[in-house]
Amino acid sequence: MGAGSHATLWIFVIASFGGFLCWFIGETVLYSRLFSYFHSPTGALELFPTMAAVYFLQIVNSYVASGAFVLFLHARKRVPWIMGGCTLLFQGYVDAMLLAALSLLAVALVPTSPIRLGLNYAAAVLGAGGLIASFWLLWGARLRTGNWLRWLYERPSMASFRMARPSHYIKLLGIRSLIVLAAGFALYGQFVSFHIGVPLMQTLALTPLIVAIGSSPISPGGIGTTQLVFTLGFARFASKDNLFALSLAVSAFNLLVRVPMGLAMGAPLVEEAVEVESELVTKRKVGQL
Repeated sequence: MGAGSHATLWIFVIASFGGFLCWFIGETVLYSRLFSYFHSPTGALELFPTMAAVYFLQIVNSYVASGAFVLFLHARKRVPWIMGGCTLLFQGYVDAMLLAALSLLAVALVPTSPIRLGLNYAAAVLGAGGLIASFWLLWGARLRTGNWLRWLYERPSMASFRMARPSHYIKLLGIRSLIVLAAGFALYGQFVSFHIGVPLMQTLALTPLIVAIGSSPISPGGIGTTQLVFTLGFARFASKDNLFALSLAVSAFNLLVRVPMGLAMGAPLVEEAVEVESELVTKRKVGQL
């Protein structure tokens, strides 16, 4: 019998689909708020087709997927290319600080969690993040003209970092926190479906690492890295075969649910790409006159 032969399929599907919906809807709200804060009002429904395309492109690489956001910002909001990329960089910075803080919290609440091995790294990331925040919020604008940090502060492309206020940080951190929490509960449901006895607190404690690894660009769709984290992080609670079977099921589900989204929502992305191409052609012709 296979390692996953006794899994309860309906629990796995409900947990996986519920987690996916929470993540997708949550990120749609998150990025609509991000773009509204620093560029122009952006509704969740307006962003929905682009989010679907982003999720499809994440099968290839998270950096490639981010290009769909930059394309949206340029085509719909007239945001310069580099400025759009820096806005995504700001959200990535906020996410890194949150995951580091959650990792430290997990170590404090669940000292036996394997995430304790990353304690020093999480503390370093959070410390560096705090220093960066203080630069943009407090002392960057006070540096003398000619200082290279003042030059960085004044770059037009860094508008999101410069415009961000504590309320923006709090709201974006709050939305992402709810998304990560939902992912933790979905993961717990997946463990239950495979009859793997991982305590809820242990699951939630390791969720920040799973989110960070799963979102990294080092493997397409998180395939490979997800299997590694599952088999090593939860080795105390189940056999390698059962953990590997669950991780494969999770990766397969993520692939299966993303492909139809790309096929259904790819048209708006193509329209934006054609619009940008026409813009570039027009600029080239004007430059030749």
